[in-house]
Amino acid sequence: MISKWLPVFLISALVFFPAASCSEDPAEGVSSNFCKKLGILASPDSPLTNLTFDNPQLVSQTTADLIELASEAPSSISNETEAVVSLYEDILSKLVSVSPAQRTAELRKFQEELDGVTTAARALELYGETECGLVFLSPFEKSSAPIPDESEVSDKDTSG
Repeated sequence: MISKWLPVFLISALVFFPAASCSEDPAEGVSSNFCKKLGILASPDSPLTNLTFDNPQLVSQTTADLIELASEAPSSISNETEAVVSLYEDILSKLVSVSPAQRTAELRKFQEELDGVTTAARALELYGETECGLVFLSPFEKSSAPIPDESEVSDKDTSG
C-alpha cells in the first residue's frame, strides 16, 4: 500500500498558499529568497503541483527548481529541506524513467524513505508558516470536512 503521505511528496507536499509576502528586509536576504522560491514552488499553478511524469522536460525543470530551493535554505531548515528535496529528486527521476504502468510499483519501493522524511516535511511546513507567512493545507492533519457517503452522493445526483 502506498503511504497516505505520498501526495505530500509527489504533487502537493509543498502546497502552500501565500497569505502574506515574505519579508523584503535585506538583512533577511537568504530567508526572503527561500520564502519566495518556496511560495512559487508551492503555488497551485506551479509545475510541482501540476506535475505530469509524461513530460521529462517539465520534470527536469521541477527537479532543478527543487535543488535550487534546497541551496537557498537558511541554516535553520537546511537539513530538512535537503532531505525532502533529495527524496523528491530520486522519486521524480525514477517515475519519469518508467512507463505509466510501472509507476505504482516503483513508488512502493520508496515507502520507507517516504515514512522517514515525514518529520523533515513537517519542519518545512512549520518554517513556511512561521517564517514565510505561508498557509499550508497540511496533509498531516485530519480534515474537519465531512466526507459524504455513497448514498448521499447518489441522492444528490438523482435529485438535480
